[in-house]
Amino acid sequence: MLMKNKLRAVQHDSNVCADIEGFDFDDYSADDIAQVRSYWLQYGVLRFKGITMTDEQQVAFSRHFGEFVIHPKQLQEGGHPTHKEILVISNAMTDGKPSGAMGNSEATWHTDTWFYERPPAGAILRAVAVPPSGGDTYFLSTYLAYDTLPDALKKSVDGRQIFFQNVYDKTGKLRLGKSVPSSRDFREWSGIVHPLVRAHGETGRKSLYLGGTAEGAWIVGMPLDESEALLAELWDHTTNSKQVFVQQWNVGDIMMWDNRCTMHRRDGFDPATIRIMHRTTTSGERPV
Repeated sequence: MLMKNKLRAVQHDSNVCADIEGFDFDDYSADDIAQVRSYWLQYGVLRFKGITMTDEQQVAFSRHFGEFVIHPKQLQEGGHPTHKEILVISNAMTDGKPSGAMGNSEATWHTDTWFYERPPAGAILRAVAVPPSGGDTYFLSTYLAYDTLPDALKKSVDGRQIFFQNVYDKTGKLRLGKSVPSSRDFREWSGIVHPLVRAHGETGRKSLYLGGTAEGAWIVGMPLDESEALLAELWDHTTNSKQVFVQQWNVGDIMMWDNRCTMHRRDGFDPATIRIMHRTTTSGERPV
């Protein structure tokens, strides 16, 4: 049995995630938080297995890693009834209405809220209820995606910027507060421009920044067809990596990821089963 405050990280073969052992969520110090942050920056994704935690404890722990970010869905179906900091991800229904966001469908590869000027630094996701199967979450490193680019491709992306429209979400629905655009050319819509290769605000390491979809994205200054071809190649290179960590959830598992250097996706699951997750999100810097 580990002694109190004897934290350690056990790395997985994927090189994307480490299990954190020896952290006491009922009694931790500033040094313990600093060690967790160090592991978070080192591995990109951390897992705490089988933790008994309240919503209050999740909010208090998350606060050590930055100011809270309110996800758009927290202002809609994903709002928590008593803790505004928590996004409820659930397919459960209450009085015929969704009691959480995202339902039971698959979520494809993405970084969180890539269409913000300052995308989140990280997220902490806790399993409250899980289905017997399905709903697995996958993680990959965008450090690795950049580092393994062929030299010619690396030269073609360095110094480039990428535009993301922020009018429609990945399902084709208008985002909160947005109106149907008058132009058919998404490059003329409301959006945000980020570097295609970003330097991490704390580690300084470079990573590819592809956002959440190749649709509605444009490498600034390129003819649209050339941009689409290059983005397709970059997405293929990144998401076909064999170094992917798969989280098969159990109640009480907590995943903590660095949104600046990772991407993740989710499997769909049987809508007759229930999956409830509570997520807190912390603010990040403007990508450079």
